Amino acid sequence: MFNKILQKLSGLFKPGIEISYSRINTFRTCPWKYKLMYEDGLRIPPNPFIALGLSIHRALDDFHRRAAQSLDELLESYNRSWVNEGFISPQQTQEFYERGQGMLENYWKSSAGRTSEIIYLEKEFRLPLGRHTLRGTIDRVDRHADGTFEIIDYKTHLELWKQEKVDSDLQLSIYALACKRVLGITPTRLSYYFLSRNCKISTLRTDRQLRDTAGLVVETADQLMRREFAPNFSHCRKCDFKKSCRQFVKGEK
Repeated sequence: MFNKILQKLSGLFKPGIEISYSRINTFRTCPWKYKLMYEDGLRIPPNPFIALGLSIHRALDDFHRRAAQSLDELLESYNRSWVNEGFISPQQTQEFYERGQGMLENYWKSSAGRTSEIIYLEKEFRLPLGRHTLRGTIDRVDRHADGTFEIIDYKTHLELWKQEKVDSDLQLSIYALACKRVLGITPTRLSYYFLSRNCKISTLRTDRQLRDTAGLVVETADQLMRREFAPNFSHCRKCDFKKSCRQFVKGEK
């Protein structure tokens, strides 16, 4: 009994870990997938959707950092930022390139009359939470003419999320928490810009929601330190590692 008490007490004083939204999301989806990726070093192979997403994010970052204005300048940024990985043919490369070009053309038209000021681009943060550290990168933070702040995160996938999903999204909650506690600003709008639909959906978070988010981050980090990697078989069909995962075979039985 005494040894068990000592083990429990020693665990309380162990250094914490660094954690990010991607790690939290992977663990909450399937702890075993987390183990495969972050313990065993497996990586998702390059594919056209990842390449397009990286290309668009880098192009917009480059365009806004240069305070460029014209569509030609935006497309120049796109050409410089293009990630030519994961495509199976020149035809597929061209298809995805043109898809991205269309997104950026629509983005430029919609943003031409923007009155807000971009104050942060690809803003990295490190937030201590108990013994752990939450880290990440926010795509963009704008300050509007009325002095309010808006977090903007770009999405390039085809699906347009419903308002309810945006309202409960963990990534935006984490970004709002980081803005308040690290950057010292309280955003009144948290927005996903769905570039494939040229549509922005916004939400907000209460102080209680931010406290709950901090608690969830600490709870997840504690579970990771205890190495609780039980598989969640409900996500196997869509998993990137199902062909090489021995747990997938068990889940099929």
